[in-house]
Amino acid sequence: MVLISWAAFAQTQEPEFEAASIKPSGPIEQGRFVGWKGGPGTNDPGVYTCTFCTVELLIMRAYDVPYYRLSNTNRLPDTRFHVIAAVPTGTTKEQFLKMQQNLLADRFKLATHRETHETDTLRLLTAEGGIKLKAYVEGEPPMKRDMREPGIYYQEQGRTLAEFADFVAGYYAKPVINATGLDGKYDFNVWFSVGPDNSLAPSIGTAIRALGLRVESHKESLEMIVVDHVEKTPTEN
Repeated sequence: MVLISWAAFAQTQEPEFEAASIKPSGPIEQGRFVGWKGGPGTNDPGVYTCTFCTVELLIMRAYDVPYYRLSNTNRLPDTRFHVIAAVPTGTTKEQFLKMQQNLLADRFKLATHRETHETDTLRLLTAEGGIKLKAYVEGEPPMKRDMREPGIYYQEQGRTLAEFADFVAGYYAKPVINATGLDGKYDFNVWFSVGPDNSLAPSIGTAIRALGLRVESHKESLEMIVVDHVEKTPTEN
C-alpha cells in the first residue's frame, strides 16, 4: 500500500476560497466604492471584496490584466455584483489569482483561452530631459488632493508607471504600454481634460509631457484572454 502525505495531497488541489458569496448588486449607489480591495499584499489579506463589479471587472482582477487584454467581451453580461470571499491564511498572489479564476469557472462557468494578437498601441516613454516625477517614500503623509476645477484627476501616491499607463489608456481608447524601463513607484498629481469640456485643464498629451514623459504609436504583440463561454447569472451561493 502506498501512503501519500497530506502536504503532498494538498499541493495537488486547486486553490479555492474558504467561502465565497456572489450576489447581484443593483445600480451603482452615489458615493459608494466601485472596484476590488483586500487579499494578499493589502491591509486586509483575509477578505477579498469586489463591489458593484461587472463580470468584465471580475475577469480583469482574476487574470491581473487591463481591459484591453480581454477579447470577445460581447459575451459578458452587464449585471453588477457584490463579491465577498474568505482568503486562507498564507495565500500567495499566484494562488489568490487562481482562486478567483476557479471561482468564476465554478459560479459563472467561465471558459477562456489565450491568444497573441498584434494590436495598435501607444508606448509610454521618457521624454528628453528625463522623468519629472517624485519618487514615492514609504510612510510619507497622505497626499493632499485638490479637485476643485473640472477635469480628469490622477492624484495617487506610490503608483508605478505601468499603473499610470493603464489609467490613461481609458482616455486614449487604446492600450498604453509602459516602455520607459522604469519600474519604481512615484507620486502622481496629474490634471487634464479630454475633448471640448470647457475645462481650463491642459490636454492629456500636455499633462503627460509635463511629467517628463511622452507617447508614441506602436504595433505591439499582446497576449489576450479570450472569453469562450460565460453564464449571465452565477449559480447559487
